[in-house]
Amino acid sequence: MPGPVFLESDRVTLRPIERDDLAFLQRAMNAPDVWRPALDIDPMNREQAAEFFETVVSETDGGVHCLVCTDGDPLGVVTLSASRYGPDETARSRAAELAYWLAPEHHGQGYGSDAVSRLLRYAFEDRNLRRVSARVGSFNDASVGLLERLGFEREGRLRDAAWYRGDYHDMYWYGLLREEWRKTSDVCER
Repeated sequence: MPGPVFLESDRVTLRPIERDDLAFLQRAMNAPDVWRPALDIDPMNREQAAEFFETVVSETDGGVHCLVCTDGDPLGVVTLSASRYGPDETARSRAAELAYWLAPEHHGQGYGSDAVSRLLRYAFEDRNLRRVSARVGSFNDASVGLLERLGFEREGRLRDAAWYRGDYHDMYWYGLLREEWRKTSDVCER
């Protein structure tokens, strides 16, 4: 049985990642449809999964790391991490960076949109954030589409910043301000 539910939406639940979830994380993070778009090219063994749990998931840096589930089954991960401006600047600017991935068998079913929408609502309503940003490779049409459907604006482009499947690609920076989210929150609630 999965751990306690932290956030709920119509289709998915978000819960804290537990040590018991490491086998799922390792399996999913080793799937080419996850690690390639995430640009995380190294394989993950059990020890590395445990280290990831200890140094990233369990770290008390103000980040939020949730397992996306439906009917108790894990589908993927959504996170809010400290802004790249650093912890002091993050507190003043009330900003965080969004990241997410789903296991390949759950792609294209709307679970990612639902999970990200719910985490955004939490970010703006409960954590009182002013902005959420996200980075995505220009080759990742699904993530670009998801961010744009949820109201994110493309704010910048890092040219040839990502190596993906034999070529360099641009990385896009996206941002969503709280007032923009409020205007599109009916889309976010779907």
